[in-house]
Amino acid sequence: MSLITIPSVESATGEVKTVYDEMLESWGVVPEPIRAFSHNPKLLRNSWERYKIDAKNENFSPKMTAMMRMLIAEAHACEFCIGFNKAMLMNFFEVSDDEIIALKKDPNSANLDDTQKAMLLFMLKSTSTPNEISKDDIEDLKKLGWSEKDIMEGVNQATHMVATSLFIDTFKIA
Repeated sequence: MSLITIPSVESATGEVKTVYDEMLESWGVVPEPIRAFSHNPKLLRNSWERYKIDAKNENFSPKMTAMMRMLIAEAHACEFCIGFNKAMLMNFFEVSDDEIIALKKDPNSANLDDTQKAMLLFMLKSTSTPNEISKDDIEDLKKLGWSEKDIMEGVNQATHMVATSLFIDTFKIA
């Protein structure tokens, strides 16, 4: 049970309802952790806009970003995020339970092309051992075609996932 009240979709009014309607149209659902931001409609709007910006980078495969979110959630023991992203991987990308188990044990086992896998591993490194990131890491990504914009956006998404996991766990959401 959440430590704070999570407003229902049905009770939304004003700007909160506007954002919920946009999310429902795009995603078909308003996840409980995002509904927690409804206590401050500007934060809710900001959160939604952030997700829309993240989705606009066509260089990131949705499968890779779902893997990244699940693995970062796993590192932070955020059960909601693990389950949400695991379901996304299984339902939208037909990733099997065995593949997920292998992925959790060794992210190098990700069934992605070399370019996407390199970004996935870099994003994970940025949240686990950021002080070990070197110029060589950046150059290796560039050799695979990643731009500095992509690299920055990847780290931004990964570190946002850490913050999201902490937010959810702090308030015991879901």
